[in-house]
Amino acid sequence: MTIDDQPIAPVPRPANPGATTMRDSLHGSADPGADTADQLDEERRDTAGIVGSRFQRWMRVGILVALLVLLGVSRGLSILIVIAGVLVCIFLHELGHYLAARWSGMKATEFFVGFGPRIFSFRRGETEFGMKAIPAGAYVRIIGMSNLEEVDPADEPRAYRQKPFRSRLGVAVAGSAMHFLIAIVLLAVLMTFIGWPSGDSRWEIGSVTPGSAAAAAGLRERDQIERIGDRTVEDYATFRSELADSEPGPTTLTIVRDGTTREVTADLSQRLRVIGTISEDLDLLDTGGSVNVGSVKPGGEAELAGLAEDTTVESINGQPVSTLADVANAVDDSTGGVVVIRTTTDGTAEDHRVDLGTEVSTTPATTFLGVGSRAQLETQSVLTAVPSAFAEFGRTIGTTVVGVGQVLNPVNLAEFTSSLVSGPADTTSTPTPSENAPTGTLRPVSIIGAVIYGSDTAANPADLIYFFVVLNIFLGVFNLIPLLPFDGGHVAIAVYEKLQERRKRQRRYVADISRMLPVAYAVVLFLAVLFVITAYADVTRGVS
Repeated sequence: MTIDDQPIAPVPRPANPGATTMRDSLHGSADPGADTADQLDEERRDTAGIVGSRFQRWMRVGILVALLVLLGVSRGLSILIVIAGVLVCIFLHELGHYLAARWSGMKATEFFVGFGPRIFSFRRGETEFGMKAIPAGAYVRIIGMSNLEEVDPADEPRAYRQKPFRSRLGVAVAGSAMHFLIAIVLLAVLMTFIGWPSGDSRWEIGSVTPGSAAAAAGLRERDQIERIGDRTVEDYATFRSELADSEPGPTTLTIVRDGTTREVTADLSQRLRVIGTISEDLDLLDTGGSVNVGSVKPGGEAELAGLAEDTTVESINGQPVSTLADVANAVDDSTGGVVVIRTTTDGTAEDHRVDLGTEVSTTPATTFLGVGSRAQLETQSVLTAVPSAFAEFGRTIGTTVVGVGQVLNPVNLAEFTSSLVSGPADTTSTPTPSENAPTGTLRPVSIIGAVIYGSDTAANPADLIYFFVVLNIFLGVFNLIPLLPFDGGHVAIAVYEKLQERRKRQRRYVADISRMLPVAYAVVLFLAVLFVITAYADVTRGVS
Protein backbone atom coordinates (compact mmCIF):
# COMPACT_ATOMS: atom_id res chain seq x y z
CA MET A 1 0.00 0.00 0.00
CA THR A 2 1.37 3.40 -0.95
CA ILE A 3 0.63 6.46 1.13
CA ASP A 4 1.00 9.95 -0.31
CA ASP A 5 2.52 12.93 1.40
CA GLN A 6 -0.31 15.28 2.34
CA PRO A 7 0.41 18.90 3.29
CA ILE A 8 -1.50 20.37 6.17
CA ALA A 9 -3.57 23.32 5.15
CA PRO A 10 -6.51 24.93 6.90
CA VAL A 11 -9.80 24.08 5.25
CA PRO A 12 -11.94 27.21 4.62
CA ARG A 13 -15.31 27.58 6.27
CA PRO A 14 -18.51 28.11 4.23
CA ALA A 15 -18.68 31.58 2.73
CA ASN A 16 -22.10 32.28 4.24
CA PRO A 17 -21.76 32.36 8.05
CA GLY A 18 -25.41 31.36 8.35
CA ALA A 19 -24.95 28.23 6.21
CA THR A 20 -23.57 26.11 9.01
CA THR A 21 -23.01 22.42 8.66
CA MET A 22 -24.58 19.90 11.05
CA ARG A 23 -21.23 19.56 12.80
CA ASP A 24 -21.08 23.33 13.29
CA SER A 25 -24.63 23.37 14.59
CA LEU A 26 -23.95 20.78 17.21
CA HIS A 27 -20.77 22.35 18.50
CA GLY A 28 -21.33 26.05 18.07
CA SER A 29 -19.20 28.68 16.41
CA ALA A 30 -15.76 29.85 17.44
CA ASP A 31 -17.42 32.90 19.00
CA PRO A 32 -20.61 31.84 20.80
CA GLY A 33 -21.46 35.46 21.43
CA ALA A 34 -21.83 36.08 17.70
CA ASP A 35 -24.71 33.65 17.27
CA THR A 36 -27.87 35.33 16.08
CA ALA A 37 -31.42 34.31 16.83
CA ASP A 38 -31.77 33.02 13.27
CA GLN A 39 -28.71 30.83 13.66
CA LEU A 40 -30.01 29.40 16.93
CA ASP A 41 -33.37 28.64 15.31
CA GLU A 42 -31.56 26.88 12.47
CA GLU A 43 -29.54 24.84 14.93
CA ARG A 44 -32.75 23.71 16.64
CA ARG A 45 -34.27 22.71 13.31
CA ASP A 46 -31.12 20.87 12.22
CA THR A 47 -30.80 18.87 15.44
CA ALA A 48 -34.51 18.19 15.95
CA GLY A 49 -34.36 14.87 14.10
CA ILE A 50 -31.31 13.74 16.04
CA VAL A 51 -31.93 15.03 19.54
CA GLY A 52 -35.73 14.86 19.31
CA SER A 53 -38.44 16.42 21.43
CA ARG A 54 -38.63 15.93 25.16
CA PHE A 55 -41.28 13.26 24.62
CA GLN A 56 -39.05 11.40 22.15
CA ARG A 57 -36.11 11.48 24.54
CA TRP A 58 -38.20 10.14 27.42
CA MET A 59 -39.63 7.48 25.13
CA ARG A 60 -36.10 6.34 24.30
CA VAL A 61 -35.27 6.20 28.00
CA GLY A 62 -38.45 4.21 28.63
CA ILE A 63 -37.66 1.70 25.89
CA LEU A 64 -34.10 1.28 27.19
CA VAL A 65 -35.26 0.80 30.80
CA ALA A 66 -37.96 -1.68 29.68
CA LEU A 67 -35.39 -3.73 27.77
CA LEU A 68 -33.07 -3.80 30.78
CA VAL A 69 -35.91 -4.84 33.10
CA LEU A 70 -36.94 -7.59 30.68
CA LEU A 71 -33.34 -8.78 30.49
CA GLY A 72 -33.03 -8.74 34.27
CA VAL A 73 -36.24 -10.71 34.72
CA SER A 74 -35.26 -13.34 32.13
CA ARG A 75 -31.58 -13.71 33.03
CA GLY A 76 -31.36 -12.37 36.57
CA LEU A 77 -29.68 -9.39 38.20
CA SER A 78 -26.23 -10.79 37.45
CA ILE A 79 -26.44 -9.99 33.73
CA LEU A 80 -27.34 -6.36 34.49
CA ILE A 81 -24.30 -6.13 36.78
CA VAL A 82 -22.06 -7.45 34.01
CA ILE A 83 -23.58 -5.12 31.39
CA ALA A 84 -23.00 -2.17 33.72
CA GLY A 85 -19.40 -3.31 34.27
CA VAL A 86 -18.76 -3.66 30.53
CA LEU A 87 -20.15 -0.17 29.88
CA VAL A 88 -17.93 1.25 32.63
CA CYS A 89 -14.89 -0.41 31.00
CA ILE A 90 -15.81 1.02 27.59
CA PHE A 91 -16.44 4.45 29.14
CA LEU A 92 -13.01 4.39 30.81
CA HIS A 93 -11.43 3.38 27.47
CA GLU A 94 -12.85 6.51 25.86
CA LEU A 95 -12.00 8.57 28.94
CA GLY A 96 -8.39 7.57 28.35
CA HIS A 97 -8.54 8.95 24.80
CA TYR A 98 -10.29 12.10 26.02
CA LEU A 99 -7.82 12.88 28.82
CA ALA A 100 -4.81 12.21 26.58
CA ALA A 101 -6.27 14.53 23.94
CA ARG A 102 -6.90 17.29 26.45
CA TRP A 103 -3.42 16.96 27.97
CA SER A 104 -1.96 17.20 24.47
CA GLY A 105 -3.93 20.35 23.66
CA MET A 106 -6.26 18.70 21.14
CA LYS A 107 -9.89 19.73 20.77
CA ALA A 108 -12.47 17.08 21.66
CA THR A 109 -15.96 18.12 20.57
CA GLU A 110 -18.02 15.08 21.67
CA PHE A 111 -17.92 12.44 24.39
CA PHE A 112 -20.92 10.12 24.24
CA VAL A 113 -21.87 6.82 25.83
CA GLY A 114 -23.87 4.76 23.34
CA PHE A 115 -24.75 5.19 19.69
CA GLY A 116 -27.81 6.23 17.70
CA PRO A 117 -30.32 8.93 18.72
CA ARG A 118 -29.47 11.14 21.69
CA ILE A 119 -31.23 10.63 24.99
CA PHE A 120 -29.66 13.69 26.60
CA SER A 121 -26.58 15.85 26.27
CA PHE A 122 -24.97 18.88 27.87
CA ARG A 123 -21.99 21.06 27.11
CA ARG A 124 -19.01 21.76 29.32
CA GLY A 125 -16.63 24.15 27.68
CA GLU A 126 -15.99 23.05 24.10
CA THR A 127 -17.12 19.42 24.59
CA GLU A 128 -20.63 18.00 24.38
CA PHE A 129 -21.21 15.12 26.79
CA GLY A 130 -24.21 12.84 26.68
CA MET A 131 -25.85 9.47 26.29
CA LYS A 132 -27.38 7.83 23.23
CA ALA A 133 -30.09 5.23 22.91
CA ILE A 134 -28.04 2.12 22.03
CA PRO A 135 -25.67 1.26 24.93
CA ALA A 136 -23.27 -0.68 22.73
CA GLY A 137 -20.15 1.38 23.35
CA ALA A 138 -18.90 4.94 23.58
CA TYR A 139 -16.86 7.38 21.53
CA VAL A 140 -14.84 10.60 21.68
CA ARG A 141 -14.68 12.88 18.65
CA ILE A 142 -11.31 14.62 18.30
CA ILE A 143 -10.97 17.10 15.45
CA GLY A 144 -8.52 16.53 12.60
CA MET A 145 -7.97 12.80 13.03
CA SER A 146 -7.08 12.53 9.32
CA ASN A 147 -6.26 14.65 6.30
CA LEU A 148 -9.81 14.17 4.99
CA GLU A 149 -11.58 15.98 7.83
CA GLU A 150 -12.54 19.64 7.46
CA VAL A 151 -11.47 21.74 10.40
CA ASP A 152 -12.07 25.39 11.16
CA PRO A 153 -8.82 27.30 10.43
CA ALA A 154 -9.00 28.75 13.92
CA ASP A 155 -9.01 25.23 15.39
CA GLU A 156 -6.37 23.74 13.07
CA PRO A 157 -3.47 24.18 15.53
CA ARG A 158 -5.44 22.01 17.99
CA ALA A 159 -6.19 19.25 15.48
CA TYR A 160 -4.88 15.72 16.10
CA ARG A 161 -2.93 15.82 12.83
CA GLN A 162 -1.04 18.95 13.87
CA LYS A 163 0.32 17.53 17.09
CA PRO A 164 3.77 15.93 17.47
CA PHE A 165 4.33 12.19 17.20
CA ARG A 166 4.42 11.58 20.96
CA SER A 167 1.03 13.26 21.42
CA ARG A 168 -0.64 11.36 18.58
CA LEU A 169 0.83 8.08 19.79
CA GLY A 170 -0.24 8.82 23.35
CA VAL A 171 -3.83 9.50 22.32
CA ALA A 172 -3.97 6.37 20.14
CA VAL A 173 -2.76 4.00 22.87
CA ALA A 174 -4.56 5.70 25.77
CA GLY A 175 -7.68 3.53 25.43
CA SER A 176 -5.78 0.25 25.61
CA ALA A 177 -3.55 1.65 28.37
CA MET A 178 -6.69 2.34 30.39
CA HIS A 179 -7.86 -1.26 29.92
CA PHE A 180 -4.47 -2.52 31.08
CA LEU A 181 -4.56 -0.21 34.11
CA ILE A 182 -8.04 -1.49 35.03
CA ALA A 183 -6.81 -5.08 34.79
CA ILE A 184 -3.80 -4.43 37.04
CA VAL A 185 -5.91 -2.60 39.63
CA LEU A 186 -8.52 -5.39 39.65
CA LEU A 187 -5.80 -8.02 40.05
CA ALA A 188 -4.32 -6.13 42.99
CA VAL A 189 -7.77 -5.78 44.60
CA LEU A 190 -8.48 -9.48 44.03
CA MET A 191 -5.17 -10.56 45.56
CA THR A 192 -5.46 -8.18 48.51
CA PHE A 193 -9.09 -8.56 49.58
CA ILE A 194 -10.40 -11.86 48.16
CA GLY A 195 -7.33 -13.98 47.55
CA TRP A 196 -5.26 -15.69 44.89
CA PRO A 197 -4.39 -19.39 44.42
CA SER A 198 -1.75 -20.25 46.96
CA GLY A 199 0.38 -22.18 44.49
CA ASP A 200 0.54 -25.34 46.59
CA SER A 201 -1.65 -28.45 46.60
CA ARG A 202 -4.37 -27.07 48.88
CA TRP A 203 -7.82 -27.23 47.32
CA GLU A 204 -11.48 -26.71 48.05
CA ILE A 205 -14.79 -27.61 46.46
CA GLY A 206 -15.33 -25.47 43.39
CA SER A 207 -18.64 -26.93 42.18
CA VAL A 208 -21.28 -29.46 43.25
CA THR A 209 -23.05 -31.64 40.67
CA PRO A 210 -26.86 -31.38 40.96
CA GLY A 211 -28.47 -34.67 42.05
CA SER A 212 -25.16 -36.11 43.22
CA ALA A 213 -24.22 -37.60 46.59
CA ALA A 214 -22.41 -34.36 47.42
CA ALA A 215 -25.54 -32.30 46.79
CA ALA A 216 -27.64 -34.67 48.88
CA ALA A 217 -25.09 -34.45 51.72
CA GLY A 218 -25.25 -30.65 51.69
CA LEU A 219 -21.67 -30.02 50.56
CA ARG A 220 -21.04 -26.46 49.35
CA GLU A 221 -18.53 -24.55 47.30
CA ARG A 222 -15.44 -23.57 49.33
CA ASP A 223 -15.83 -26.56 51.68
CA GLN A 224 -12.53 -28.37 52.21
CA ILE A 225 -12.51 -32.18 52.39
CA GLU A 226 -9.87 -33.43 54.85
CA ARG A 227 -10.73 -37.13 55.16
CA ILE A 228 -12.76 -39.84 53.45
CA GLY A 229 -13.60 -42.22 56.26
CA ASP A 230 -10.34 -42.50 58.19
CA ARG A 231 -8.09 -41.76 55.19
CA THR A 232 -6.48 -38.31 55.03
CA VAL A 233 -6.86 -36.32 51.79
CA GLU A 234 -3.91 -33.99 51.23
CA ASP A 235 -4.54 -32.90 47.63
CA TYR A 236 -7.11 -33.39 44.88
CA ALA A 237 -5.17 -36.22 43.24
CA THR A 238 -5.18 -38.11 46.54
CA PHE A 239 -8.89 -37.38 46.95
CA ARG A 240 -9.69 -38.90 43.54
CA SER A 241 -7.54 -41.93 44.28
CA GLU A 242 -9.15 -42.53 47.69
CA LEU A 243 -12.62 -42.00 46.24
CA ALA A 244 -11.96 -44.54 43.47
CA ASP A 245 -11.00 -47.09 46.14
CA SER A 246 -14.20 -46.46 48.09
CA GLU A 247 -17.29 -48.62 47.79
CA PRO A 248 -20.66 -47.11 46.87
CA GLY A 249 -22.87 -46.41 49.87
CA PRO A 250 -22.80 -44.26 53.02
CA THR A 251 -19.35 -42.79 53.78
CA THR A 252 -18.26 -40.29 56.43
CA LEU A 253 -16.48 -37.18 55.15
CA THR A 254 -14.55 -34.80 57.38
CA ILE A 255 -14.79 -31.26 56.02
CA VAL A 256 -13.82 -27.74 57.04
CA ARG A 257 -16.45 -25.05 56.49
CA ASP A 258 -15.83 -21.44 57.49
CA GLY A 259 -12.99 -22.55 59.75
CA THR A 260 -15.05 -25.18 61.58
CA THR A 261 -14.36 -28.91 61.22
CA ARG A 262 -17.43 -31.12 60.91
CA GLU A 263 -18.45 -34.57 59.69
CA VAL A 264 -21.11 -35.30 57.07
CA THR A 265 -22.38 -38.56 55.64
CA ALA A 266 -22.50 -38.94 51.85
CA ASP A 267 -24.22 -41.84 50.13
CA LEU A 268 -21.65 -42.43 47.38
CA SER A 269 -23.08 -43.40 44.00
CA GLN A 270 -21.50 -44.59 40.77
CA ARG A 271 -20.85 -42.72 37.57
CA LEU A 272 -20.41 -43.86 34.00
CA ARG A 273 -19.47 -41.57 31.14
CA VAL A 274 -20.56 -41.93 27.55
CA ILE A 275 -17.53 -40.73 25.58
CA GLY A 276 -17.16 -39.74 21.95
CA THR A 277 -14.68 -38.16 19.54
CA ILE A 278 -15.47 -34.44 20.09
CA SER A 279 -13.95 -33.88 23.56
CA GLU A 280 -17.32 -34.00 25.32
CA ASP A 281 -18.63 -36.60 27.77
CA LEU A 282 -22.15 -37.44 28.90
CA ASP A 283 -22.27 -38.07 32.66
CA LEU A 284 -24.78 -40.66 33.90
CA LEU A 285 -25.23 -41.42 37.62
CA ASP A 286 -26.62 -44.53 39.29
CA THR A 287 -28.63 -43.09 42.17
CA GLY A 288 -29.65 -46.50 43.53
CA GLY A 289 -33.12 -46.60 42.06
CA SER A 290 -32.62 -45.01 38.63
CA VAL A 291 -30.06 -43.61 36.20
CA ASN A 292 -29.90 -39.81 36.20
CA VAL A 293 -28.12 -37.25 34.02
CA GLY A 294 -25.06 -35.81 35.77
CA SER A 295 -23.25 -32.61 34.85
CA VAL A 296 -23.93 -31.19 31.39
CA LYS A 297 -21.33 -29.15 29.51
CA PRO A 298 -22.60 -25.58 28.94
CA GLY A 299 -23.17 -25.07 25.23
CA GLY A 300 -22.24 -28.69 24.49
CA GLU A 301 -24.07 -31.21 22.35
CA ALA A 302 -25.95 -32.68 25.32
CA GLU A 303 -27.29 -29.29 26.36
CA LEU A 304 -28.18 -28.44 22.76
CA ALA A 305 -30.11 -31.70 22.60
CA GLY A 306 -32.16 -30.55 25.60
CA LEU A 307 -30.65 -32.74 28.31
CA ALA A 308 -30.82 -31.22 31.78
CA GLU A 309 -28.90 -32.17 34.92
CA ASP A 310 -30.56 -34.47 37.46
CA THR A 311 -33.27 -35.76 35.06
CA THR A 312 -34.15 -39.46 35.03
CA VAL A 313 -33.06 -41.58 32.05
CA GLU A 314 -35.72 -44.11 30.98
CA SER A 315 -34.05 -45.60 27.90
CA ILE A 316 -31.03 -45.29 25.60
CA ASN A 317 -31.34 -46.16 21.92
CA GLY A 318 -34.73 -47.64 22.69
CA GLN A 319 -33.49 -49.98 25.43
CA PRO A 320 -34.81 -49.46 29.00
CA VAL A 321 -32.05 -48.67 31.51
CA SER A 322 -32.15 -48.87 35.30
CA THR A 323 -28.47 -49.57 36.04
CA LEU A 324 -25.16 -48.44 34.58
CA ALA A 325 -24.66 -51.96 33.18
CA ASP A 326 -27.81 -51.40 31.13
CA VAL A 327 -26.34 -48.11 29.90
CA ALA A 328 -23.15 -49.76 28.64
CA ASN A 329 -25.12 -52.39 26.74
CA ALA A 330 -27.50 -49.82 25.22
CA VAL A 331 -24.70 -47.49 24.07
CA ASP A 332 -23.18 -50.37 22.09
CA ASP A 333 -26.22 -50.18 19.80
CA SER A 334 -25.57 -46.55 18.84
CA THR A 335 -25.45 -45.58 15.19
CA GLY A 336 -22.13 -43.88 14.62
CA GLY A 337 -21.67 -41.33 17.38
CA VAL A 338 -25.36 -40.58 17.98
CA VAL A 339 -27.01 -41.62 21.24
CA VAL A 340 -30.80 -41.30 21.61
CA ILE A 341 -31.74 -40.77 25.26
CA ARG A 342 -35.28 -40.71 26.63
CA THR A 343 -35.75 -38.81 29.89
CA THR A 344 -38.76 -38.16 32.09
CA THR A 345 -39.45 -34.96 33.98
CA ASP A 346 -42.62 -34.66 36.08
CA GLY A 347 -44.07 -37.63 34.24
CA THR A 348 -43.37 -36.21 30.76
CA ALA A 349 -41.11 -38.24 28.47
CA GLU A 350 -38.81 -36.60 25.94
CA ASP A 351 -36.27 -37.97 23.46
CA HIS A 352 -32.85 -36.32 23.03
CA ARG A 353 -30.56 -37.02 20.10
CA VAL A 354 -26.99 -36.40 21.31
CA ASP A 355 -24.25 -36.38 18.65
CA LEU A 356 -20.85 -37.09 20.24
CA GLY A 357 -18.90 -37.52 16.99
CA THR A 358 -18.28 -40.49 14.72
CA GLU A 359 -18.13 -43.18 17.41
CA VAL A 360 -19.15 -43.62 21.06
CA SER A 361 -18.23 -45.87 23.94
CA THR A 362 -18.45 -45.90 27.75
CA THR A 363 -15.99 -45.70 30.61
CA PRO A 364 -16.03 -48.22 33.48
CA ALA A 365 -18.37 -47.29 36.33
CA THR A 366 -16.55 -45.57 39.19
CA THR A 367 -17.47 -44.37 42.67
CA PHE A 368 -18.75 -40.81 42.46
CA LEU A 369 -19.23 -38.02 44.99
CA GLY A 370 -20.00 -35.10 42.68
CA VAL A 371 -17.58 -32.26 43.50
CA GLY A 372 -15.22 -30.23 41.39
CA SER A 373 -12.05 -28.65 42.72
CA ARG A 374 -10.33 -25.31 42.70
CA ALA A 375 -7.24 -24.02 44.41
CA GLN A 376 -7.63 -22.44 47.82
CA LEU A 377 -7.23 -18.68 47.83
CA GLU A 378 -5.05 -16.70 50.20
CA THR A 379 -4.85 -12.92 50.52
CA GLN A 380 -1.67 -10.90 50.19
CA SER A 381 -0.47 -7.62 51.60
CA VAL A 382 -0.67 -4.59 49.33
CA LEU A 383 3.13 -4.51 49.02
CA THR A 384 3.06 -8.12 47.79
CA ALA A 385 -0.13 -7.87 45.74
CA VAL A 386 0.99 -4.99 43.52
CA PRO A 387 4.09 -6.69 42.05
CA SER A 388 2.14 -9.98 41.89
CA ALA A 389 -0.57 -8.20 39.92
CA PHE A 390 1.98 -6.89 37.41
CA ALA A 391 3.48 -10.37 37.07
CA GLU A 392 0.09 -12.00 36.48
CA PHE A 393 -0.81 -9.23 34.04
CA GLY A 394 2.33 -9.99 32.04
CA ARG A 395 1.51 -13.70 31.89
CA THR A 396 -2.10 -13.07 30.91
CA ILE A 397 -1.30 -10.53 28.22
CA GLY A 398 1.11 -12.99 26.60
CA THR A 399 -1.55 -15.70 26.61
CA THR A 400 -4.09 -13.23 25.21
CA VAL A 401 -1.88 -12.21 22.29
CA VAL A 402 -1.42 -15.87 21.34
CA GLY A 403 -5.14 -16.51 21.79
CA VAL A 404 -6.19 -13.59 19.57
CA GLY A 405 -3.86 -14.88 16.86
CA GLN A 406 -5.37 -18.36 17.10
CA VAL A 407 -8.95 -17.10 17.07
CA LEU A 408 -8.40 -14.90 14.00
CA ASN A 409 -6.51 -17.62 12.12
CA PRO A 410 -8.51 -18.11 8.87
CA VAL A 411 -8.30 -21.91 9.21
CA ASN A 412 -9.77 -21.80 12.72
CA LEU A 413 -12.47 -19.34 11.66
CA ALA A 414 -13.45 -21.60 8.76
CA GLU A 415 -13.61 -24.61 11.09
CA PHE A 416 -15.73 -22.67 13.60
CA THR A 417 -18.17 -21.51 10.91
CA SER A 418 -18.42 -25.01 9.51
CA SER A 419 -19.17 -26.45 12.96
CA LEU A 420 -22.27 -24.27 13.23
CA VAL A 421 -23.73 -26.10 10.24
CA SER A 422 -22.35 -29.62 10.53
CA GLY A 423 -21.69 -29.86 14.26
CA PRO A 424 -18.35 -29.98 16.11
CA ALA A 425 -15.43 -31.63 14.36
CA ASP A 426 -13.73 -34.72 15.75
CA THR A 427 -10.71 -34.07 17.93
CA THR A 428 -9.80 -37.76 18.24
CA SER A 429 -10.18 -40.79 15.99
CA THR A 430 -11.52 -43.05 18.77
CA PRO A 431 -13.81 -42.37 21.76
CA THR A 432 -11.71 -40.60 24.40
CA PRO A 433 -12.60 -39.04 27.79
CA SER A 434 -12.67 -35.27 27.52
CA GLU A 435 -9.82 -34.76 30.00
CA ASN A 436 -7.54 -36.88 27.81
CA ALA A 437 -8.66 -35.42 24.47
CA PRO A 438 -7.26 -32.34 22.71
CA THR A 439 -9.11 -29.18 23.65
CA GLY A 440 -9.51 -28.12 20.01
CA THR A 441 -9.12 -24.61 18.69
CA LEU A 442 -10.31 -21.46 20.43
CA ARG A 443 -13.46 -19.97 19.00
CA PRO A 444 -14.39 -16.29 18.84
CA VAL A 445 -17.00 -14.98 21.27
CA SER A 446 -19.19 -11.93 20.71
CA ILE A 447 -19.75 -9.25 23.32
CA ILE A 448 -23.15 -10.89 23.88
CA GLY A 449 -21.44 -14.19 24.67
CA ALA A 450 -18.96 -12.44 26.94
CA VAL A 451 -21.80 -10.87 28.91
CA ILE A 452 -23.59 -14.23 29.19
CA TYR A 453 -20.40 -15.92 30.39
CA GLY A 454 -19.69 -13.10 32.83
CA SER A 455 -23.21 -13.30 34.29
CA ASP A 456 -22.66 -17.02 34.94
CA THR A 457 -19.62 -16.15 37.07
CA ALA A 458 -21.31 -13.36 39.03
CA ALA A 459 -22.24 -15.59 41.97
CA ASN A 460 -18.55 -15.83 42.89
CA PRO A 461 -16.87 -12.43 43.43
CA ALA A 462 -13.41 -13.80 42.66
CA ASP A 463 -14.57 -15.31 39.36
CA LEU A 464 -16.45 -12.12 38.40
CA ILE A 465 -13.46 -9.86 39.09
CA TYR A 466 -11.15 -12.18 37.16
CA PHE A 467 -13.62 -12.17 34.27
CA PHE A 468 -13.25 -8.39 34.06
CA VAL A 469 -9.47 -8.74 34.32
CA VAL A 470 -9.38 -11.03 31.29
CA LEU A 471 -11.98 -8.95 29.42
CA ASN A 472 -9.98 -5.74 29.85
CA ILE A 473 -6.73 -7.34 28.79
CA PHE A 474 -8.44 -8.77 25.71
CA LEU A 475 -10.01 -5.42 24.79
CA GLY A 476 -6.66 -3.69 25.24
CA VAL A 477 -4.84 -6.18 23.02
CA PHE A 478 -7.61 -6.41 20.42
CA ASN A 479 -7.78 -2.63 20.01
CA LEU A 480 -4.06 -2.52 19.22
CA ILE A 481 -4.42 -4.59 16.03
CA PRO A 482 -2.53 -2.37 13.52
CA LEU A 483 -5.45 -1.82 11.14
CA LEU A 484 -8.09 0.88 10.92
CA PRO A 485 -10.56 1.41 12.52
CA PHE A 486 -8.76 -0.06 15.56
CA ASP A 487 -6.64 2.21 17.75
CA GLY A 488 -3.68 0.18 16.55
CA GLY A 489 -4.36 1.48 13.04
CA HIS A 490 -3.77 5.03 14.26
CA VAL A 491 -0.63 3.84 16.05
CA ALA A 492 0.62 2.30 12.80
CA ILE A 493 -0.11 5.50 10.87
CA ALA A 494 1.67 7.65 13.46
CA VAL A 495 4.74 5.39 13.35
CA TYR A 496 4.71 5.37 9.55
CA GLU A 497 4.50 9.17 9.44
CA LYS A 498 7.41 9.46 11.88
CA LEU A 499 9.55 7.14 9.76
CA GLN A 500 8.71 9.13 6.63
CA GLU A 501 9.65 12.37 8.37
CA ARG A 502 13.04 10.93 9.22
CA ARG A 503 13.53 9.49 5.76
CA LYS A 504 12.55 12.70 3.99
CA ARG A 505 14.04 14.95 6.67
CA GLN A 506 11.00 17.14 6.86
CA ARG A 507 9.22 18.59 9.86
CA ARG A 508 5.80 17.02 9.28
CA TYR A 509 4.49 14.29 7.02
CA VAL A 510 0.78 13.42 6.92
CA ALA A 511 -0.39 10.14 5.46
CA ASP A 512 -3.24 10.19 2.95
CA ILE A 513 -5.94 8.28 4.80
CA SER A 514 -8.01 7.81 1.63
CA ARG A 515 -5.59 5.09 0.51
CA MET A 516 -6.41 3.11 3.65
CA LEU A 517 -10.19 3.42 3.54
CA PRO A 518 -10.78 0.25 1.46
CA VAL A 519 -8.89 -1.77 4.08
CA ALA A 520 -10.82 -0.06 6.88
CA TYR A 521 -14.14 -0.82 5.19
CA ALA A 522 -13.09 -4.46 4.70
CA VAL A 523 -12.17 -4.73 8.40
CA VAL A 524 -15.51 -3.24 9.44
CA LEU A 525 -17.39 -5.65 7.16
CA PHE A 526 -15.38 -8.59 8.52
CA LEU A 527 -16.13 -7.56 12.11
CA ALA A 528 -19.83 -7.14 11.34
CA VAL A 529 -20.08 -10.62 9.80
CA LEU A 530 -18.02 -12.12 12.62
CA PHE A 531 -20.28 -10.49 15.19
CA VAL A 532 -23.43 -11.92 13.60
CA ILE A 533 -21.94 -15.43 13.41
CA THR A 534 -20.50 -15.43 16.93
CA ALA A 535 -23.63 -13.88 18.46
CA TYR A 536 -25.71 -16.62 16.85
CA ALA A 537 -23.34 -19.28 18.21
CA ASP A 538 -23.31 -17.71 21.69
CA VAL A 539 -27.10 -17.52 21.92
CA THR A 540 -27.84 -20.94 20.43
CA ARG A 541 -24.86 -22.93 21.77
CA GLY A 542 -23.87 -21.02 24.86
CA VAL A 543 -20.39 -20.09 26.05
CA SER A 544 -18.13 -22.27 28.17
